Amino acid sequence: MDGDFVRHVLAQSNLHALRLALLHATGDPALATMKLELVPIRSGAAFEMTIAEEDREELFVKAEKFLADTAPTYTPRRLDDDELRTIVEIALGRELTDAEFVVARTVPAVDEFPLFAQWPGDRPERADDFSVVIIGAGLCGIAMAVQLEQLGIAYVIYERRPDVGGTWAINTYPDARVDSASTMYEYSFVKNHPWTEQYARQPEVRAYLEMVARKFGVFEHIRFEHEVRAAELDERSGMWSLRVADSDGAINSVHTNFVVTATGLFSTPKNLDADGIEHFTGEIIHSTQWTDRHSAQGKSVAVIGNGSTGVQILARIAEDADRVYVFQRTPQWIAPREGYGEPVSAETRWVLDNIPHYWNWARMTSLKPADPRDMVRPDPEWRAAGGLFSKSNDRLRENLTHYIRAQVDNREDLVARLVPDYPPSARRPVVDNKWYRALTRDNVELVTDGIERFTEHGIVTVDGVERRIDLAVTAVGFQMMKWLWPIDFRGRGGRHIEDRWHLDGGPRAYLGLTIPEFPNLFTLYGPNSQPVTGGGIGFGGLPAWMEAWVGHAARVIVAVVQSGYRCAEVTDAAFWEYNHTIDTEGARLIWLDPAAKPEKNYYVNEYGRLGPITPLAGLELATRLMHIDGAYTYSAPGDTGTNTDKEAGTQ
Repeated sequence: MDGDFVRHVLAQSNLHALRLALLHATGDPALATMKLELVPIRSGAAFEMTIAEEDREELFVKAEKFLADTAPTYTPRRLDDDELRTIVEIALGRELTDAEFVVARTVPAVDEFPLFAQWPGDRPERADDFSVVIIGAGLCGIAMAVQLEQLGIAYVIYERRPDVGGTWAINTYPDARVDSASTMYEYSFVKNHPWTEQYARQPEVRAYLEMVARKFGVFEHIRFEHEVRAAELDERSGMWSLRVADSDGAINSVHTNFVVTATGLFSTPKNLDADGIEHFTGEIIHSTQWTDRHSAQGKSVAVIGNGSTGVQILARIAEDADRVYVFQRTPQWIAPREGYGEPVSAETRWVLDNIPHYWNWARMTSLKPADPRDMVRPDPEWRAAGGLFSKSNDRLRENLTHYIRAQVDNREDLVARLVPDYPPSARRPVVDNKWYRALTRDNVELVTDGIERFTEHGIVTVDGVERRIDLAVTAVGFQMMKWLWPIDFRGRGGRHIEDRWHLDGGPRAYLGLTIPEFPNLFTLYGPNSQPVTGGGIGFGGLPAWMEAWVGHAARVIVAVVQSGYRCAEVTDAAFWEYNHTIDTEGARLIWLDPAAKPEKNYYVNEYGRLGPITPLAGLELATRLMHIDGAYTYSAPGDTGTNTDKEAGTQ
């Protein structure tokens, strides 16, 4: 190998991850004692840990020697628990409690399937008697299928679309991409996928999901263009009876032991509600309806909405259109991300492919060890002294305000309408895709007056101004509180899921997954399931949390198979303890604070409680997901009573 080239690529790498990878591979104690320092990342907006200047030369020499002498014949070294714990603690810069280590050890994904359930012994023959229906072939559905493949339990996936990918198959609008780093928007059981961009675009994510489905034998279990219309519990048999429409519209009856819904949060687009739409002679499309046949070339275009989709789509449309009107109802805190829109460099790819374990420990070092609860928890003393929310939140507000000003060249006509009047972190983070810069183009106008009506040729705002347009792209989001809609789910006693969910503050589930009166039903990405605080000990990126949801559901299925029973149902006690904890903690944090304008926040449902997100810290949520003890009762058809999981003999 060329020495100058190797030194160059090593110097460009994540030095903290490089040190940890070499420590994993060699066990060299000198690597464990190297010092760390904080340095600003390129944008200057945040800091990262790296190896102190005084130890870098030694690190490079050790890496070069390993590559020259050991790497060509290296067999991956398996760490025992003590060694793994040592490296994890070095990665995070502190000692961990036993509970923290149980969770944190999953992040570097040194195990093949770090978050999935396993049989405690040999697979029991009784597993042959059980089957699972999965609804949806997106991220969650594919993960659930891979888990069932590992357990050897029969399953089928019903997918209403003709392809895999869920939201990544539906959303093909210009510049659709992930808003977290590609290396954290991936399954932990697919090691070192060769992403081409630091934040992958839609086609690459969809292709990744199809690759996973094929690699793990899931693809042949998918029934495309099959839509589940209804599911009803047969209490006599303990089975679920489903009505499934096939691609020809014929209705088929399907019977199964377990149903896992993986329909996602973003499956039901929200329609634009405006007078006069029926009179408009141009084209109106929701962002999910954008296809290759659509173009903004030479047109006058309205982009309605400034959430994640509206922010991603604007710059590309502005490049092609003659005129663009950006209709903004509420300003958003829109922030930059390091490496957003940039390729994975050749140097990074080389290190990932040539340094054993680098991928694992780069995942670990991306975890923010501090739990930034002060960012989302109001500080009464800070407010009493004149602050707006808390010290860290106000600092973020100041930084983002400076960013907005810089992006729009200090144009006061824009700044006055772009800076929100609520604290950052109160809503879903929006990543800047040159949105602010696009607003400074001569062919782009920001419109903040409300839409009064559509006319035959355009849009009239409440100030009476009509803007003529050819195309309206509505980036107005999704009906996120309709988790299972329009499927007709009925549980014990014929109880309809929507009837239950309209009681006591809207949809609720235990860990977002299970609901009393609906045994053997698991709702992946259900109510109060998604962690949003960021930082602290947790599982990392969203796909890893999805694997954790899947792992929890699978532990319950394993317990049913091993117990000799047929059904599992979350107890009322576990269900309400979790939900009361959610409500209590949620009331203390930013999303329900009056300053955060909860009435305009899609994290908050019509009853004034949190909907899709959980306010729990990552460690608490992760620990709950990894255990099922005491949360479920088990029964067989015809039982007069139920049994706790301890009585049922689960591990």
